[in-house]
Amino acid sequence: MNFPRWSRLTIRMRLTVVIGFILVLFFLTTNLISFRVSTSALRHTILENELPLTSSNIYSEIQTDLLRPILVSSLMANDTFLKDWMLDGEKNQDSLTRYLNQIKNRYGSFTSYLISARTLTYYHFTGITRPIIPADPADAWFFRDGKMSTPYEVNVDINQEQKDELTIFINYKVLDYQGNFIGITGIGLNLKSVSDVMTRYQQKYQRDVYFVDSKGNIIVRSSGADVKGDNILTAPGISVIGKRVLATNEGYFEYKRDGEHMLLTTKAIPDLGWHVIVEQRESDAFRSLWRGFLTNIAVGLIGITLTIVVVSYAVNIYQHRLEQLTITDRLTGVGNRQKFEQALEKAVSHVGRAERSYGLVMFDLDRFKDINDQLGHLKGDDAIRRVAQAALGVLRSASMLCRWGGEEFSVLIPDCKPEDIAEIAERLRATIEVEPLFVPDTGQRITVSVGATMLVRGDTAQTAVHRVDAALYRAKLAGRNCVRLDEGNEAAAI
Repeated sequence: MNFPRWSRLTIRMRLTVVIGFILVLFFLTTNLISFRVSTSALRHTILENELPLTSSNIYSEIQTDLLRPILVSSLMANDTFLKDWMLDGEKNQDSLTRYLNQIKNRYGSFTSYLISARTLTYYHFTGITRPIIPADPADAWFFRDGKMSTPYEVNVDINQEQKDELTIFINYKVLDYQGNFIGITGIGLNLKSVSDVMTRYQQKYQRDVYFVDSKGNIIVRSSGADVKGDNILTAPGISVIGKRVLATNEGYFEYKRDGEHMLLTTKAIPDLGWHVIVEQRESDAFRSLWRGFLTNIAVGLIGITLTIVVVSYAVNIYQHRLEQLTITDRLTGVGNRQKFEQALEKAVSHVGRAERSYGLVMFDLDRFKDINDQLGHLKGDDAIRRVAQAALGVLRSASMLCRWGGEEFSVLIPDCKPEDIAEIAERLRATIEVEPLFVPDTGQRITVSVGATMLVRGDTAQTAVHRVDAALYRAKLAGRNCVRLDEGNEAAAI
């Protein structure tokens, strides 16, 4: 079944679109499934491995950055010089000032201090002293810490002796040699310096870090941490899991904040009475994965596009070759009857609309049966090929030569005038007559009988073929090796 060219193009385009759609659909489906599996695996890895590992690493670093001051305070509280100085009546304040100053400088603390329970005097590394007043709420911590069951307390408060800087104090109880409470000593860390430490953690691990006390108060946070508010029990988003965070020594959680999915792990720091919280936006964690996914999609779509182009190109070439095979005579390489009939239908239509003129020629090899009988069919095939090549050498490139069937050929000549048709037909006959039949030349020749006519308005393909076939028959009757025109044409037979 023959489809119009536009129909074949439409079919090919639809086929290409369908193939492209299938490739894109399955490609996107497999990549989306792979992305979902990867994100699930990455979330699991972050929550159960990376964040806990980060909090463990931070905990290890805290041993140096924050727990070291507790050890220093412990050493101060158990220093015999300090105990003896207090038990001897707190004489020679300069020696204590030098001691506290040396402690501050040696361990890089923000402050160092001693408070005597006997004299209720606050001694500072700068040499400043002031009384501790029981009725003053700012000094209530001293009397509270003196009764605490634990040896020390970590407290965040303003430092009156140093421009009211917010400071993390490690208040360590000093006991005499009989275990009686005689004062509190310790060192303090500037909250800003601790925040800088937190920021270093954040930059190092690319995650937000903050410390909270047992009541959920956020003591300090890394720079850029997005948690809002000062207490995780009331802060937006994290408040949903706040109690669970404080109730566990170590664990991981997920929650929503401002539409962002947050991944969080926490670890208790018993020495400080705090929790270290490490959290990360899921979008940050998945950013590289998302970029890889988009890159993969882009590369894949480019590959699919190129594949479709190549496939379409190959299909077009293959289709063109198939079409050529269906309209080409395999023996001679010229058009076959199907091609000629299609061209003749168009030519008849053009003539009917007075758009162009066409001449129609049909010729037949004379006594071809004798060649087959005497020399064999292979030689007969050679003769047909040689005749086709000779005819092509005579005709203009615009003319169409086709093998009508057997040893018979037809020629469609566009823009042909009635007075030219006889000349063209005769030139075909004369050229073939002198053309060597075989290579190498054996001296054998073959002749053709030629019929010719002009297409006229009102013609159909059938009437035109019938007319030229009648002219060819008349040439056969006239003794062969001659040209005869359609009787309706105003030209003489040659």
